[in-house]
Amino acid sequence: MQFRPDVERLGALPGERGLDAIIAMSPENFAYVSGCFILTVGLIRPRQAFAIVPARGKPSLVICSIELSLAESDSWIEDIATYTEFADSPIDALVKELKVKGLEKGRLGLDLDYIPASSFDRLKAALPQASFVNTTEDIAGIRAIKTPAEVAHLEKITKQTHRAVLDAMAASNQGDTERNMADRIATNIITNGADGTLFVCFASGDRTPQAHAHANDRVPRPGEIIRFDVGGTYGAWASDFARTYSSGNPSPMQKDTYAKLWKVHKATIDMVKPGVTAEEIFFFCKDQFAKQGLEFHMPHVGHSFGVELHENPMLRPGDKTVMREGLVINIEPVAKDAEGSLYHIEDLIVVTADGHRVLTLGLPPPELPVIGRTLDY
Repeated sequence: MQFRPDVERLGALPGERGLDAIIAMSPENFAYVSGCFILTVGLIRPRQAFAIVPARGKPSLVICSIELSLAESDSWIEDIATYTEFADSPIDALVKELKVKGLEKGRLGLDLDYIPASSFDRLKAALPQASFVNTTEDIAGIRAIKTPAEVAHLEKITKQTHRAVLDAMAASNQGDTERNMADRIATNIITNGADGTLFVCFASGDRTPQAHAHANDRVPRPGEIIRFDVGGTYGAWASDFARTYSSGNPSPMQKDTYAKLWKVHKATIDMVKPGVTAEEIFFFCKDQFAKQGLEFHMPHVGHSFGVELHENPMLRPGDKTVMREGLVINIEPVAKDAEGSLYHIEDLIVVTADGHRVLTLGLPPPELPVIGRTLDY
């Protein structure tokens, strides 16, 4: 998806923070500010890229020369400086561009949560009269509020991922290995439109408490829980989706645990609306666990989502961010049953003017689903 960031809010940020310019360089912030997804910015750490937005004047990019044609094609920023990999230092190229703009003595915002210490040391040595302020979360805060086009894109790819899961699990049967089922999900995610998979966490039985387990050749036995958390990649964007299934013949205890978690999940989603704070959602969810007689052990119950897997706000204690129209949030409660198996469901929603809207194909069924059976949602 090609997109144009909120240029007006980005342009106002230096003035709001008393800065001469902001420099975005984390993979997420660079992709958002530049409007250009350069794969290697995230995959090859030394191949740094910078998007400079000055308080006065035009923005510019500093990128590796091999990515020039991509940036010229996709970015809204026309002023592009390049460096040659291995021959030039990316930091030296950034310094050169800042001097061209007269910013060598400026007060500069920078992604200090991301820049390597060695790169930052080189930057400070080259610009001894400049000062630096951490603006990682300032930029992240701007991109947290999604445009209608961004919401539409996230809804499309989330529905594609949900459909991939439904089809894969309907095609699975007792006797399949974890890897068989996980491979079906991954194949369907890509077939449905993804560039690749961001992650496929998949486990069954006594492996379900492993938060981010990879599928192996284990064959789930009848009466076991199957839990997975999966996501596809779509340029700078991604999907993030979780469900819990039974391998067959679920016990009354398993059905009851799942049904209680489903009630918690739905109640938590139903209370999301503008004006509610992130931590209020957390504590509401915690109270719902107690109401259902489930043990609560989560540090958060969801997170903002977009070009970064875990954006702020996080639905956790202490996060007093107020829900606003355009925030896209993953709600993901997790529970354990009496035998120690872990249950996990996750759906993406967008905060609307009067409440929220679910962006998946729908909430999971209220009864524990079983592999090999067709579901509509």
